[in-house]
Amino acid sequence: MRAIEESAAVAATVEGIGKDTGDGSQSSAGGVHPAQPFPHLPYGDALHAELTLAGLAPDVMAAGVRAEGPYGEGPRELFLRAEWLPGHEDLAAPHEAGMVLQWSHLTGWSLLFGDDLVVLDVDDLAAPALLTDAVLEGAVHGIGMRYLPPEGAARWEHARGLDVALDALAVLGGES
Repeated sequence: MRAIEESAAVAATVEGIGKDTGDGSQSSAGGVHPAQPFPHLPYGDALHAELTLAGLAPDVMAAGVRAEGPYGEGPRELFLRAEWLPGHEDLAAPHEAGMVLQWSHLTGWSLLFGDDLVVLDVDDLAAPALLTDAVLEGAVHGIGMRYLPPEGAARWEHARGLDVALDALAVLGGES
């Protein structure tokens, strides 16, 4: 069974993970606090929970903000990164360089195998179950993967709230 088909069961299991707890002082939009400097953290939490439940827990999970240029003068970019180090037991033999699932609010989702990049043809705020499917395909096939998301593939359940936060970031000068 594909991870996308298990999303209802996973959602019930991880209820509360990657979601607004409701006890913060800032108003929220769909589980995301637009005024926070890292409004994408709940999205990263939901992705990590989905990967872990599917038995694909990454060795490293990172989230933050970065800017291009030697002095960070470029546009600010929010990012998420899940990394499976070389030799990880869930990776097929030809992955000596490991595997990285990476997201940027400016460029979307991709998988990185050493220096080889595979851009994922999914929504910029794709459902974590859909991304878990892509990771599974990458873990098995590596750079030769041909991931085709199901027709009408789902967005993350709180994508609208994160869209609002990203729009606010752009208005505040977070992007050029």
